[in-house]
Amino acid sequence: MTPRRGFFLLLLATSPVWAGDTALVMLLQGRVTRASQPVPEAVEAFVKLRQGDVLTLDKDARLQVVYFENGRQETWGGGGKLKVGAAASKTISLPAPRVKQLPMVMTKQLAHTPALDSQGRSGALRLREADPGAVPESRGEALAEVEGNYLRLKAEAPPDDLGPEAYRLAALFELEQWRKVEQAVAELQRDRAANPAAQRLAALYLGALKDARDW
Repeated sequence: MTPRRGFFLLLLATSPVWAGDTALVMLLQGRVTRASQPVPEAVEAFVKLRQGDVLTLDKDARLQVVYFENGRQETWGGGGKLKVGAAASKTISLPAPRVKQLPMVMTKQLAHTPALDSQGRSGALRLREADPGAVPESRGEALAEVEGNYLRLKAEAPPDDLGPEAYRLAALFELEQWRKVEQAVAELQRDRAANPAAQRLAALYLGALKDARDW
């Protein structure tokens, strides 16, 4: 049977953005929970949120989310509740958030951050072009663009902002640059050793790499 030229599905366990995910938790301090049955579940950094999710922030909590549709970044302080929307959150009992607009080049990649499924696996569901022709040149150009964007975003970001690293990892993973993903993860683990959110991000991509290689 002759392989079909064009696009094919590379399926790895995930929660894809088009299945209802609208936002990503970028930063979390203190305790934040999401309403669920039978008991509320704890929210962690780099968890994806869906429209309609109701989050409860403890008194000393701080939460930062970014919306995939428009790059809206919100930073909330506790305590109280908010409801996740399609492109913005709605306060239930919290003061208004600080809002910042992220570059869409970053936001589009953040939407592809791996997510754990119900079996604890991590990965990505995406389309890959099955045509090897002209790949080296186009991929080389794409890699150069990713690294250029990453350096620019990092230079503009606050020291504790993991957005540039999350962008870089998502873009490298999409380009199937497994060794470069490993190198970026190692840098993250080394440079942000005391940052739990950074270590979680590293763990998500180590899981995604394992699933990709086992596929």
